[in-house]
Amino acid sequence: MSTLDATLSMLEALPEDARIKVMEFTQRLFTSRNPANPFVPVSQDQIRSDLTESRQQISDGKGLDMEDALNSMGKQHGFI
Repeated sequence: MSTLDATLSMLEALPEDARIKVMEFTQRLFTSRNPANPFVPVSQDQIRSDLTESRQQISDGKGLDMEDALNSMGKQHGFI
């Protein structure tokens, strides 16, 4: 089961009022300008710099397979 499948399965099992709370929380998270929001706008230069660093890490063999990483985190936190 993929991480996306596991997440959808978990959400489908929640009662309707809990799903609404998850949706509202997610909306607030993505629209918040609060300093704790990890989704703050970044410049094109920052995106390019991050991408260059990421490509170098992958080239150096330091990258992780995203599906493996997400499945591991899902198991660790009891989502899978």
